[in-house]
Amino acid sequence: MQFDTDIGDRHPFFSEVRPGRGFEDIAMQIKEAILQGHLKDGDRLPNERELCSLFGVSRPTVREAIRSLEAIGVVEVRRGVYGGIFVAEPKPDHVGKALAALLRFRGATISELVEFRQTFEAETAYWAAQRATTIQVEQLVTIANKIKEVAHSSKVPWEKFIELDLAFHEEVAQASHNQIRVAIMLAIHGVLRKTSLMLEKIDDVVWRKQQASDLMEIAEAISEGNAELAQKRMANHIERNISKFN
Repeated sequence: MQFDTDIGDRHPFFSEVRPGRGFEDIAMQIKEAILQGHLKDGDRLPNERELCSLFGVSRPTVREAIRSLEAIGVVEVRRGVYGGIFVAEPKPDHVGKALAALLRFRGATISELVEFRQTFEAETAYWAAQRATTIQVEQLVTIANKIKEVAHSSKVPWEKFIELDLAFHEEVAQASHNQIRVAIMLAIHGVLRKTSLMLEKIDDVVWRKQQASDLMEIAEAISEGNAELAQKRMANHIERNISKFN
């Protein structure tokens, strides 16, 4: 059919899927087209009928492929008159969700995550000290003060304390003005949130006070623009947590 020839000419990077591969092959071809630059952020993909023709498959197979790509943030399906299937713009939360899933499936332990954080978050604090805005510095100090307030009592729920702690580290990542660091930080904390009950065994007032003191000192170093000191204090903070886990 002329329709098939036209659509094929406009999308020469797509080919009929191999028998037995189905939606997985379609999803892989679309991802490869994006990686190789044939499709760019915001580009509109062929509609379902055209994709069926290009790949030589049924609509249910195409829909399953699109659903799988939408779930990981590769494409965006828009409804309405101007709707269609579009290449999604990458967002930190998409990367974060993918990394969080990988960490779970690989069976990463809490100790391994804390060990990784020592270098990663120390470097993030370094860049935050150089790039943080006045508003971001104020936010860091505000969070650190809230942590100090709840650190002196074990009556404050563990979940409340850990949320404040994670919020501080996420704000440091935001202050680094590096979206890759933000994405990784969100992924790490996504895993830690889900395992917060496992961490409760290390909770005590002495530990909370040390955490509060550490974070306030980090906030002060960032507010002063002292990158080396912020990096050192963050590394020491994570090191103390590593010792607590072991």
